[in-house]
Amino acid sequence: MLPDLPEGNGIAAKYPGDRGIERDPAVVFADGFEEVEGTALTRLGKDEKGNRWDTSAGKVAIVTEPEHVHTGTKAAQVTHEQVGSHTAVKQFKPGFDTLYVRYYMKYHPDFPGCHHTGMCILAGAPGVTLATGSATGVIPDGRNHFEALIDTWPPRRGSTTPPPGNINIYCYHMDQVRIWGDEFFPTGEVMPEGNKWLFEKDFVPRPNLNLERGQWYCYELMVKANTPGERDGRVAFWVDGKLGGDFPNLRFRSVEDLKPNHVIIVTYSSNVQPNQTLWYDDIVAATSYIGPQAPAGSK
Repeated sequence: MLPDLPEGNGIAAKYPGDRGIERDPAVVFADGFEEVEGTALTRLGKDEKGNRWDTSAGKVAIVTEPEHVHTGTKAAQVTHEQVGSHTAVKQFKPGFDTLYVRYYMKYHPDFPGCHHTGMCILAGAPGVTLATGSATGVIPDGRNHFEALIDTWPPRRGSTTPPPGNINIYCYHMDQVRIWGDEFFPTGEVMPEGNKWLFEKDFVPRPNLNLERGQWYCYELMVKANTPGERDGRVAFWVDGKLGGDFPNLRFRSVEDLKPNHVIIVTYSSNVQPNQTLWYDDIVAATSYIGPQAPAGSK
């Protein structure tokens, strides 16, 4: 039987407004962008004062308009004006067998949908990154990489689903049937359909989620690496502290030293349209469940 996953409050409940959360022994990274002095994250984050990310690509802007900030005075903004990706990467060495990332994200009120949006947890062997293309379109072999992204399935022509689209987990794992990752939906739907068997008897179906544009939500992603040789890997996500999807019985790796070791802001547009803008704030990565931010001033 699968261990139950937590819901509601987590680590963040002890740190109102996330103040001091980086000192929690389970927390490995925290950033609300308050200390970034520039107007965008630079390609090599270590060269920019206040930038806690290791690298970035495209343009991850830093904005101060109150309507686009979740807490504090700054947030990150991504706008797609041409085909391509915008990313910010934080790497950990050697990594962790289980890793969580919690973040707040908001879509533009007229966001039309996009190929990929959200945050990703990546396990990459030395030299394997999203930026070099050594992970994208490469089937995991148990030694090279695996990853999971909280994503949305953008509306297709003729679809009655409004944007931004239903939440899914875009996942690279050892049993995928194509070079691109599988999409796992809370209902149990898997795209492509050939992998519907993956979750087996432990799967609990939940309703699809299509969130409102123009408002902040708390997202959290968990990736638990499998025991090499076993099918006990697991991916789950939460929205505002409620478990939205839980995908067990996965094979990610065949060697112990391949561990989740990156958290990544990642968006990609293959079809640029007006208002493809979104905002990120209050990002925390930890080795246990984080949960929604407690209001500043609460006890």
